[in-house]
Amino acid sequence: MMRRRLFGVARHAGLLVWMAITLAPIYWMVMTSFKHSGEWVTWPPRWVPHEPTLINYVKVLTPGTSTFELGRQTLKILKPLWDSLFIATTASLVAVALGSALAYSWTRFGTGGRRYPYNILSIRMVPPIVIAVPFVVYYVTLRLLDTYTGLILVYLATSLPYVIWMMLAFIEEVPVELEHAARVMGASRFRVLGRIVLPLTAAGLVVTFLFVFILNWSELLLAMTLTNTEVSTIPITLNKFQSANEGRDYGPQAAIGTIATLPVVVLGFLIQKHLVRGFSFGLLRK
Repeated sequence: MMRRRLFGVARHAGLLVWMAITLAPIYWMVMTSFKHSGEWVTWPPRWVPHEPTLINYVKVLTPGTSTFELGRQTLKILKPLWDSLFIATTASLVAVALGSALAYSWTRFGTGGRRYPYNILSIRMVPPIVIAVPFVVYYVTLRLLDTYTGLILVYLATSLPYVIWMMLAFIEEVPVELEHAARVMGASRFRVLGRIVLPLTAAGLVVTFLFVFILNWSELLLAMTLTNTEVSTIPITLNKFQSANEGRDYGPQAAIGTIATLPVVVLGFLIQKHLVRGFSFGLLRK
């Protein structure tokens, strides 16, 4: 009994230490976003702002006064924020819808053969830089370079393997007998999907959407390669702070970083019940 208690205490202590290490950069980023410029690089560092301020958020969010010079460029955060939200949401929704249909087709009809899931997943193992240059060539020809459609299509292509692989686990957990019984009672294939398969895999759909949304929201390499001036995502905006002068604007950087993490955090809290159910629902595979 004593060993069990000691093991439990050590385990919880280890988890607390790991949580502190993981959350410390996020805490520092959020606190820095509320600091005046004089507190950004003080020593010893201030873990809590002495006089919290919203000036960094005003610089990056308020129309008219929300711009500040980066060399000869003027940075605006509202458009990149909208671009990231629109592109990531659209690409994730389409990927989940298409990938779920493909996963259902394989689990029920064996479409693609026995090794189809592994072949699909192997596509995602290709480094993004390998496909970036060919996409540039194609997009120049098709006039999709620096467009919303072009970036949505490439995000759809890169996230679709993940969706198929994840949804296979959830769809396989749905008893085939339920579908057969519904079909015997006269239900159409689409009615079976809408009334049986979708409700039973709703948690998996939510988990999969959130996963690919995070991937698309934080993607940088393809966005930098396939966009220029018309489309600019949040990661590209943060990347503009890497020069010698602008790299010291830690307050605005922290404000943009905090804004960039909010959608994912809010989504996680809103659907945490579905996340727990979804991850546990797909642990076992046939």
